[in-house]
Amino acid sequence: MKYKVWLLMAAVFTLAWSCVSSDDDNDENGLTGTSMFQASQQPLWQVDMNDSQQRPQWTAPDPSQYENKMIVMVRLQEGLVPFSTDDDLMAVLVDNKCRALSTRDGNPQKVYFVLNVHGNSSDISENFRLCYYSGGLKQLFVLNAPQNTFFNERTLGIDSDFSPEFTNGSTKYPVKTKVTVSLPLTDGAPIQAEGDRVAVFVNGECRGVGHVDETFTVYTNSMDEKGELCYYSSFKKGIFTAVKKLMLTGEPQTVIFEF
Repeated sequence: MKYKVWLLMAAVFTLAWSCVSSDDDNDENGLTGTSMFQASQQPLWQVDMNDSQQRPQWTAPDPSQYENKMIVMVRLQEGLVPFSTDDDLMAVLVDNKCRALSTRDGNPQKVYFVLNVHGNSSDISENFRLCYYSGGLKQLFVLNAPQNTFFNERTLGIDSDFSPEFTNGSTKYPVKTKVTVSLPLTDGAPIQAEGDRVAVFVNGECRGVGHVDETFTVYTNSMDEKGELCYYSSFKKGIFTAVKKLMLTGEPQTVIFEF
């Protein structure tokens, strides 16, 4: 009977050792210690950008109140196109005053907004905000343009696509952390393949998805949230999860995913 008990205990410890590798320390080179479980196919990781914000009540500017005008044609970021609806709005604001307003145009594959941005000669150093409201996601995205953005009679996005990354201006997730994940050059690391993915989860919710050695954005509500880093290996058909969590403070991070 004792012999059977020892065999059972040995099997339990063997299983535990196969699910956790390395140790639980977070060293200066990366996150050490991972757990792993089998996955039959590539996981459908995606950040949920749905919100419940009301459509803004922007009012189109009166052209007679301004001296100059520039024309901007914006091609909507590809990742936001599937959520575009007739409720979409795009505007340029200066001090919360609307300087341009546009509804969507184009087709289901390419969505455009044509903005007639009105201004005065004194606006040359003003900070303009490019705002996009997604009717499908019910979320407002805001990007701050650099100084000296407005130029009289200038055109932008006409000769070549102008497609700002609006997801970087998500108001649902005010903190954005740029993360780059690399794999160690050791025998213990899985062989990289095209289908590999990395993702960061906060309390079980996907907040960022990317590829190895490519910088991607992780979205959080505050600067004190911790993220769980996961790596899907199509070669191993499994998902590895780092034991130590990432501190998502808004500062760029480069992480070596140790196995």
